[in-house]
Amino acid sequence: MARSPVAATRLDAVAAAKRVHEELGLQSRVTHGSGIIDVFEAIAELGIPLMFKPLNSALGLCLPAPLRGIMVTTKRGLHIQRFTAAHELGHVVLNHRGSIDKVILERGPLVPTGGRDLQEVAADAFAAEFLLPRWLYRHHIRTQGWTVARHLRNPDIIYQLSLRMGASYEATCWGLVGHQILPQGEVDELRKAKVAQLKASLGEEFRPNDSWADVWRLTGKDDGAEIIGNPEDLLRIDLEEEAGSGHQWQVEALRLAGYEVLSDKSSFSRDPVHYGAPSVRSLIARPPPSGTGPLTMRETQPWNPVAADDPTFSFALSLQGRETGGLSRANRRRLGRQT
Repeated sequence: MARSPVAATRLDAVAAAKRVHEELGLQSRVTHGSGIIDVFEAIAELGIPLMFKPLNSALGLCLPAPLRGIMVTTKRGLHIQRFTAAHELGHVVLNHRGSIDKVILERGPLVPTGGRDLQEVAADAFAAEFLLPRWLYRHHIRTQGWTVARHLRNPDIIYQLSLRMGASYEATCWGLVGHQILPQGEVDELRKAKVAQLKASLGEEFRPNDSWADVWRLTGKDDGAEIIGNPEDLLRIDLEEEAGSGHQWQVEALRLAGYEVLSDKSSFSRDPVHYGAPSVRSLIARPPPSGTGPLTMRETQPWNPVAADDPTFSFALSLQGRETGGLSRANRRRLGRQT
């Protein structure tokens, strides 16, 4: 059976996104690095001009040949900026005519196109595959030790997966369908979750200062991770602690680095009770105003000197949020300019 024009368009766009991944060697770089595809950096590496401007009537635009450039609004959050830039990159890579995009939806693969221009269908498909390929889902699922049966039907887990992939909750859900990780019906249930409620549950009585900011749950699986998000994000850090032998995570490292420790609790598993089992140290912290920089915590016995073999937990913050104007931060770094 011959494919419909829409299906053929989407397949061509997905193939084009995969070719760009291969050209830039993104899979190895991303899975051994931050775990997020930096579309702004990719655009710079491809030699395509990209500028951020306070556009009032559009999310982004792609200039026609022979100019070939991309412009993205500064008036939307980082997730929308990323998807918009990937959408416009799709127009360039697929040799489309110029485009002014007032509405870009992170559409799922089964959502009716409603008679949309095939050029826009292709750019959406390119963006979805470029930012959320199957190999990126696999990388984060394996790193976190999640399984389909036990974890991926849990909205809290999908929310944390979306943060690590640099995408919206909605787009992450659609990717689960598109890559046949979960069936449509189960994803429809996940999509009913309210992200605001997921944040409230993680942060307990504490909230980010900005309603659009996120709440990250970090565990020992995130040791060495780079946290890329928004300036007002909150961190919830849950670490096993050998309290029975007197070991404690040195929370003072957070305070010395400028974090505001909002909550500090310890709990033991009670289902079932295992005497001598580690407790869980749960910290909720507001990052420092700079939102950038590495941090290392040590688990020590307070009465003993710090030892080289003490367990550690490290991460690096990059909570710079949306692009605010001009060149992207990635391009400024490439040009040796201050970010």
